[in-house]
Amino acid sequence: MAPNSIRCPQAGRLGTVGVPMSISKQPALADVKDQSNELPVAAIRTTKAARGKKPPRKPIPNKVQNVLWGRAAGRCQYAGCNKLLIGEQISGARNANKSYIAHIVGDSPDGPRGDAILSPKLAHDPDNLMLVCDEHHRVIDREMVDAHSIDILREMKRRHEDRIRIVSGIDEDLGSHVIRYAAKIGSNESPVEKDAIKWSMIPERYPLDDGWIDLDLVTLDLRDDDPSYWPTHVRNLRTVFGEKVRGRMERQEIRRLTVFGLAPIPLLFELGRLISDISTADVRQLLRHPKGWKWDPSTAPIEYNLSRPDQPSSAVALKLEVSAPVADGRIRTVLGPEAAIWSISAVGAHNDIVRRPEDIAAFAKLFRKTLDDIKLVHGENTKVNVFPVVPVSIAVEAGRSWQPKAHPPLAIYDQNWKLNGFALAHTLEHTS
Repeated sequence: MAPNSIRCPQAGRLGTVGVPMSISKQPALADVKDQSNELPVAAIRTTKAARGKKPPRKPIPNKVQNVLWGRAAGRCQYAGCNKLLIGEQISGARNANKSYIAHIVGDSPDGPRGDAILSPKLAHDPDNLMLVCDEHHRVIDREMVDAHSIDILREMKRRHEDRIRIVSGIDEDLGSHVIRYAAKIGSNESPVEKDAIKWSMIPERYPLDDGWIDLDLVTLDLRDDDPSYWPTHVRNLRTVFGEKVRGRMERQEIRRLTVFGLAPIPLLFELGRLISDISTADVRQLLRHPKGWKWDPSTAPIEYNLSRPDQPSSAVALKLEVSAPVADGRIRTVLGPEAAIWSISAVGAHNDIVRRPEDIAAFAKLFRKTLDDIKLVHGENTKVNVFPVVPVSIAVEAGRSWQPKAHPPLAIYDQNWKLNGFALAHTLEHTS
């Protein structure tokens, strides 16, 4: 083989280095000129098409998606939605993934809320991603883009993830059974909503999945001035409580109760008596402003005063003036002019005064002591006529605080304008 030559496999013959003899010679310059209207034009067209087409979106890495799913707990992060994004009811596919991932700052400068600098930088940042349902993915990125600024979406994401972090951090031992008790108050229905209850308990407590106990009696079509109203409601309350609560408490299936009541005050006294102070129970209060069951620890504690009568009498009254004061004349109209009137009153009484659990505990302590003092002053066989103007939580706690073997019987009166004043509604007795 001649030096400086190689075998050209294409031609099978010898040729000089890099120039196989079988390859035709390069065309002349004139030939290139003649072909210039073919290949160069096609190349230009291809280049233009490539420029007009958006580059393919890089998929969000699995580890980033996992972080987002964990923070969102598999639920839509759009404010007020919270829809679970796993499972499909119609097809029955329990593990179907129904989620979409929306970008707060768009993943491209031309997209919704896009930014030339931030879009490529934040495209795969979990802090810039929201887990959403199909409906709200369309709302955010197509239908109402202008109404969903970066700040609004960031706040939605922050609130959702804060809530998930709080809920998932609750200790298992803080689970509670929930008693809901509601009855008609005058002509008004008084339902106790589950969602409002649930979020008011967290993070101090949380409702157990099988822990909802409804004692609602809203279906009884009786007015509170009907003579059969009180005995009917009391009888039904005792029956339902026995069926749903008492046996489970005795078997220690129920270890803690959280009590939400909206019913006439005498019935709440009875509910408290049924629960008693032996059970571990948190009694809650519906706040008026802002409306809800969530405690307001920022308010000052209630200051209670105890007032005693000047002299004993066979007719003993106890005014509970927490929501409003009660004139002595109204009591004497019922019990006579010689009635001995005791009073537990709240300084600055008003109808939204109980806002902290400590307010209820302070009342219960004073209430028990007052009943002990009344028994000491008026004798073992004294009956105490109670005239309550109190929030619902105080009524339940008063019933819990009453001890049948240690305290006098309590005759509970109810203010009813149709009956022209206070009327006897219910009695807590030793044999009850």
